Amino acid sequence: MVLELVIGGELFERIDFKGRLSEIEGRKLFQQLIDAVGYCHDKGVYHRDLKPENVLLDAKGNIKISDFGLSALPQHVRGDGLLHTTCGSPHYVAPE
Repeated sequence: MVLELVIGGELFERIDFKGRLSEIEGRKLFQQLIDAVGYCHDKGVYHRDLKPENVLLDAKGNIKISDFGLSALPQHVRGDGLLHTTCGSPHYVAPE
């Protein structure tokens, strides 16, 4: 396995070290996150553990999603269209 070196660190570390994002930077990163998650979903990959610690920043400040260890593929989806396993980080998991 070959992985890209992402030297910008985690989004969590960025927020923890420098404080909150400006509105412009937040919008930029959120749009990139939406695009990345949409791409994964279009390919049938469901991350299931998105959190600031799993969003990396490259040298130009663009995001890279990491840690697909809990991800699910289409064969994990049951007949009702849902995944029936609980996983993820409790502070970030959706309540439903």
